[in-house]
Amino acid sequence: MPSKDLKSLREDLIGELGAINQYQEHIDEIDDEEVKKVLSHIRDDEKEHFAELTKLIRKLDQTQEEKFQKEEL
Repeated sequence: MPSKDLKSLREDLIGELGAINQYQEHIDEIDDEEVKKVLSHIRDDEKEHFAELTKLIRKLDQTQEEKFQKEEL
């Protein structure tokens, strides 16, 4: 895979982390339980996206995969 594709996947990963943090901040600030429930669901979807992107990066970047294995991840 061209390095520009891996760069794009890593940038997408950064975006997912930012979204997770933003939703969590909103969850922590909001009192309405229904809104918290919906935002928590969306936050958890973003966590799934993060996992999916990580899986792709691990598959496409052998060095990265070796580092994950070294750390037993």
